[in-house]
Amino acid sequence: MSPYKHLTLKERETILLGINNGWTQEAIAKKIGRSKSTISREVSRNGGWENYSVADAHARYQDVRQGCRRHRILDRPEVRERVITYIMQYHWSPEQIAGRLRHEKSTIQISYPTIYRGIYRDNLGVPLKSRGARGIPRLLRHRGKTRKVKGTINERRGRFNDVPSIHERPVSAEKRSWFGHWEGDTVRGKTGRSALVTLVDRKSRFLLSMRVSKVNADNVKDAMVALLGAQPNNRVRTVTPDRGTEFARYRELAQELNTKVFFPDPHAPQQRGTNENTNGLIREYFPKNTDLDLQSDEAIKAFVEQLNNRPRKVLGWKTPSEVYLGKKLHLS
Repeated sequence: MSPYKHLTLKERETILLGINNGWTQEAIAKKIGRSKSTISREVSRNGGWENYSVADAHARYQDVRQGCRRHRILDRPEVRERVITYIMQYHWSPEQIAGRLRHEKSTIQISYPTIYRGIYRDNLGVPLKSRGARGIPRLLRHRGKTRKVKGTINERRGRFNDVPSIHERPVSAEKRSWFGHWEGDTVRGKTGRSALVTLVDRKSRFLLSMRVSKVNADNVKDAMVALLGAQPNNRVRTVTPDRGTEFARYRELAQELNTKVFFPDPHAPQQRGTNENTNGLIREYFPKNTDLDLQSDEAIKAFVEQLNNRPRKVLGWKTPSEVYLGKKLHLS
């Protein structure tokens, strides 16, 4: 590393003092501990001995130094616009963006801390709509939500008795070694109205979803039969739904799909963690108390497709569609 150090503002002031007092170049150099050539270059490129200006010299130095610095990657418009698109249109997290670009061996390589810094520094250059608006940070996925504590006096779930236990489920389901082991649940909208039936493949995290007009056992069973019945035979091996009463028709479900149904332990949502996590992602699109009756079928289909085309860290930044369908992701 070069031992050379740039002149400081104080040293430039000393140079000007020496010029005004008629000091020689050698005397000025000795005063600030620099070589005569350093003093000569400094003075000659900043007005000469007759017009040397400390302010102009230091401003010129700062401009040159700014131009020598490595430019921030997010200052490149094509990078910034791509990151903004992924966050605002596809609802990807900064880590998913960075991981997917790395997976694709893209010419754009950026770390997720860099994306976060860009977001919190200047909202990625996107103007805020109003004073105090949070902008892009408001669109980030994780917001520190509180969890409902189950097992309270009003808890009505988990009352199934003598049902097939998750502990009897095949080893291939536990190890996620084969496609076709599904976890199921419902995502409810406004009370008493329609809801979404969700099914997630444990191996690929691929989501199937259908709206039902009312959450009851018949509607939910029919929706699951329709969704899973459209899959190839070797892609429906087991189903592990929530213990809610809307899954009471599990025997008919197993018979119609020629599959096996297992239930988790009461108050153990972590045993269906894949589905629970996916339902959390769905809530980004449809928060609690959203009236799902007002959502179009096209909107529901679009959000399912977005989730299935969102790269996942657990899949090595591949998407569920790529893993489950062998479908290559193409973004406009």
